[in-house]
Amino acid sequence: MAANARIAVIGAGIAGLTAAYKLKCAGHTPVVMETRDYVGGRVKSFKRGEFLFDVGAFIYLGSYDDAVELIKEVGLGDQLGQFSAYGAMPKNGELKFFDFHKPISSILGTDYLTLGSKLKMIKMLGFLFKHWNSLNYHDASGVAAFDNDTVQSYCMRELNEEIYEYVASVVVRGPWLSNPADTSVGQLMWTMKNFFKPYFYGLDDGMDALPRALAKLLDVRLECTVANVTDHKSHVDVTYTLGGKETTGETTERFDGCIITAPTEQSLAMFPQMNAVQAEFYRNTMYISAVDTHIALRHEPSNPATYIMVSQREHADLCGVIVDHKKANKRAAPGKGMMTIFCSDEWSKANMETPSEVLLPEVLGMLKPYYGDLTNEVEDFEIARWPVVVPKMKQGRFKEIAVYEKSIDPSAKVQFADDLDPISGVNAALVSGKQAAARVIKQYN
Repeated sequence: MAANARIAVIGAGIAGLTAAYKLKCAGHTPVVMETRDYVGGRVKSFKRGEFLFDVGAFIYLGSYDDAVELIKEVGLGDQLGQFSAYGAMPKNGELKFFDFHKPISSILGTDYLTLGSKLKMIKMLGFLFKHWNSLNYHDASGVAAFDNDTVQSYCMRELNEEIYEYVASVVVRGPWLSNPADTSVGQLMWTMKNFFKPYFYGLDDGMDALPRALAKLLDVRLECTVANVTDHKSHVDVTYTLGGKETTGETTERFDGCIITAPTEQSLAMFPQMNAVQAEFYRNTMYISAVDTHIALRHEPSNPATYIMVSQREHADLCGVIVDHKKANKRAAPGKGMMTIFCSDEWSKANMETPSEVLLPEVLGMLKPYYGDLTNEVEDFEIARWPVVVPKMKQGRFKEIAVYEKSIDPSAKVQFADDLDPISGVNAALVSGKQAAARVIKQYN
């Protein structure tokens, strides 16, 4: 086989860009095709006035070791900061604060939970530590082994209602906008291990500084919409159109191989030769939607929390708040503030088309118990609407992922990368891209 393979990479999200970058580092020639007019996919940022809005993925978690390694590798280490994660959760309308630099004393010292629930939490933590090594970004098989419960059924059987309402449901609603009644207990355990670090990472130039840096090193074709991928075994044909409203017409180009990183619906449509196991897995994937409100404030709020996560008992729609100027540098001018508000999947789907001027007062009302009336503090705002954000991790989902992972043929000319396994998010997509590239690279050793 040729030492230098020409590989089509479909999608310029973090999975596709990482895959292409790794291919290039290995001496191959990747060509990235992206239907949008920007790179990054759901990792998107923009500057307006004195504020930098992260309107897609909102945080680099403390557990994102792969992402941090790549950030430094592409020369962004000088703008990578580490920021304390000081959390808060409301109960009966009052915020309770948690310092995860001191997790044990913080949890034991709070009146957020009763003594009985604190003692019950020992059982939950035992379950977590038992499966600790399985809760990673690389392999779903370990989580699949205990993916037999929803968050609700596990808590109500093994723990109690207070832990379900004020711990477990908060953990899956805050980061994932998930409904704990049908969410896998695997997602609960995974999040408890990987989300609650005492710090976050932030890039000065925005969440999308990483995909933009990767794109500068690559051949990326924007506004390039792929209609079909055909695997001829000896090579792959990719049919696409270039241009926005005025397209060039369809072009078919020959490549040695292909990595597809598109969302499930598009992947199914463009590659009808997908194997039966993967096709079923993709068809069974359901997505959570998000309508996120980004608020730029004239003054920095006095509330010290970096983020707030809210129980469904406290508010049916509000899931969480991230305080952007506390999670990264250069999000707001000195003395000013910025925050992002996340609401439930159900609320987001219902409000996907609701005018922004109607949504803003409603969202400000959600914040009032924790920040007071911010109406006169709003200097600017942006409402981001994402019909597809993260997959729903229903009970049994990790089992489906494990079956899918086993079905991957490392010798296939068409490979896939995504943020579907074993968990969603920036780091997971990045790892998936690395793994797909590694399978292609191995074919040409």
